Amino acid sequence: MLVGDAAYAPSFLTGQGSCLALVGAYMLAHALAGHRDHAAAFVAHERDLRAFGAMNQALVDNGGAMLFPTTARALERRNTMLRDLVTLPSAPAPPAHSALTLPEFRSGSGRRRAR
Repeated sequence: MLVGDAAYAPSFLTGQGSCLALVGAYMLAHALAGHRDHAAAFVAHERDLRAFGAMNQALVDNGGAMLFPTTARALERRNTMLRDLVTLPSAPAPPAHSALTLPEFRSGSGRRRAR
């Protein structure tokens, strides 16, 4: 079983590597705490996290085409656009960032609650 960035393989353009690694670890602990058999826990973990991982992977969209132009003309357009920026445009948080509600679970040291 893969964990961390290797499990979800988000592009660095998503900015979600650490988020996915932490959420994945939490959800894996939850699955292992809720199943006696580790194989069943792994299946539950994948089932519960697959859509969230895919949503975060999809955040890259077409941003790479703008950041990494493949022609001299596209490179000049990108550089001109970046030079003309006074401030970064604000954008609403993508829904993928809040698409998963972390479950509560009982660990050996007492009840934990995600915030």
